[in-house]
Amino acid sequence: MLLLGTLGVLVFAGGYEFLATSSVFAVHRIEVTGAPPWLAKDVRHVANHHIHGQSLLQLDTGSMVQGLRSQPYVQSVTVNRQFPNTLAIHIHAYRPAVYVQAGAVGYLVARSGRVLEQVTAWPNGLPRVRLPIGTTLAVGHQNGDVNLAGALAVLRAIPPRFQAKVGPIHDLVSGSGTVAMLIGQHVRIRLGQATQLALKLQVAERVIGRIQGGQRANLSYLDVTAPARPALGWRTLPHP
Repeated sequence: MLLLGTLGVLVFAGGYEFLATSSVFAVHRIEVTGAPPWLAKDVRHVANHHIHGQSLLQLDTGSMVQGLRSQPYVQSVTVNRQFPNTLAIHIHAYRPAVYVQAGAVGYLVARSGRVLEQVTAWPNGLPRVRLPIGTTLAVGHQNGDVNLAGALAVLRAIPPRFQAKVGPIHDLVSGSGTVAMLIGQHVRIRLGQATQLALKLQVAERVIGRIQGGQRANLSYLDVTAPARPALGWRTLPHP
């Protein structure tokens, strides 16, 4: 019986080795979901590098996942074998949240602080954060700049309908331990230190939401550094 069992194991092992090295389970198709076309192309390129002629049975998916997660825009990834010949890859991608300008150099950064890429122009619809000239960020890594971290903390605390009620965020300003935001082209919301941000933004939303028409156009700033005592400033003094 022991001899027969041993022979069975050897036959199974030999059969597995034959299938693993044969073309029966060769990877003929890489299916990428969850990623935009340009990122899916990069994902396939990385996947092909890891496959390197291996079959689905031979493939080290753990190593492939590590390689894919090193791509700047890849937040998380799952890799599954779909026999007989498909490798299925699902990507959860980072999305740019701010444009960071440091002199003539620009970066796209995710809400989490992940630096996604270096760019030459300010994309439409993204708020800007200005950093001192000479500041460099490492693409594919978490941000290490204190001023940018303060601006991103504000962005993460913004209520869902804030911009619809208050206006589009043009700039996030962070420095000397305080943060502020520029709404549109002229209304500055002063937040002070990056503490109690959810409360401060709720107060800002409520106060500015009550200012309409010509008064809104005349508004220069709203200071919610002390959220219990918001203060308004005007471009010109309002008529009595």
